[in-house]
Amino acid sequence: MVDDAIAFCGGIDMTAERWDTQRHNDNDPNRRRPSGRAYRPFHDATAVVGGPAARALGDLARERWRRATGEVLLTPPWPPAAEDDPWPTGLAPRLRGVEVAIARTEPAGRGQPESREVEALWLAAIAAACRTIYVECQYFAARCVGEALAARLAQPDGPEVVVVTPRYAEGWLAGRVMDGARRRLLEHMRRADRFDRFRIFAPVTAAGDPIYVHAKVLTVDDRLLRIGSANLNNRSMGLDTECDLAVEAGSGDRMESEIRRAILSFRNTLLAEHLGSESARVADVLAQNGGSLIQAIQTLRSPTGRTLVELGTPEPGKGEPLAESELLDPERAEPAWIAFRHLVASRITGARRRSQT
Repeated sequence: MVDDAIAFCGGIDMTAERWDTQRHNDNDPNRRRPSGRAYRPFHDATAVVGGPAARALGDLARERWRRATGEVLLTPPWPPAAEDDPWPTGLAPRLRGVEVAIARTEPAGRGQPESREVEALWLAAIAAACRTIYVECQYFAARCVGEALAARLAQPDGPEVVVVTPRYAEGWLAGRVMDGARRRLLEHMRRADRFDRFRIFAPVTAAGDPIYVHAKVLTVDDRLLRIGSANLNNRSMGLDTECDLAVEAGSGDRMESEIRRAILSFRNTLLAEHLGSESARVADVLAQNGGSLIQAIQTLRSPTGRTLVELGTPEPGKGEPLAESELLDPERAEPAWIAFRHLVASRITGARRRSQT
């Protein structure tokens, strides 16, 4: 956030190993840490807003800073002077003059009630979907979201669900917890997918190397676009402090058609990036396949070059007890001994099952 005139909200961390281009070239010489060590291709997404939306994000940031540190930050004068507009040159806004919603996750504490707006928006969006749900996420482990998606997949007239995620979670501990939780969630969703409307993919480079997906993106039909910081895991629904932005094409809204076009254009741009194609080509193939995301992706996938690789359901791994206990990915803050009890109980149950086989 800069002087409440411009604000950013998304997945990109202020750290190393985050720079990349949409081409995700193999062996890109610019994709290096300050030490000179190369790092893997990286995909992320962040929204940038101005006007009242930037002001609202500034207010939220100052309030969270006050609660965390006790320090009260100065509020910039409003509105900012036109000559001081910090909007990046060369970055054309996809939309102007639209309402932007802010969805928060904030745990209860210090006299403050919890906020679960991120979770509520996920569930409402899934319930409202008619044709397509497109998701990009670092993790795919939120139980409430998985159950809501599975319920829609079980309906004869439910939407297609396409998820783009990394092949594996980053880090030893996160891999054990998040990949184990993803396996369980995928089993549940595939049992519900009686009409073959669910696919989960991982992007790879032209040489077949994995591209790490760190984005947190949701599009629902051509009606809702959501970008933010919240992961699709339990912690982001109730324990962590998160912030997502959303734009909706409301029925009868004066800008409904323009918003719908912008949402489709953004989603098609993401798909084109992953499939080594162009946004216009993605739109054409979608039209040829009756708007089916799954059929369009299958058509555009290539055995060579940058593409999307379909993920199966992996065998249970060593991280299953951690994932089942929710010790490291709880939905709410709870005493550590309760989470530890869940972990011990899951290990005892697993040992009993093995002794009986």
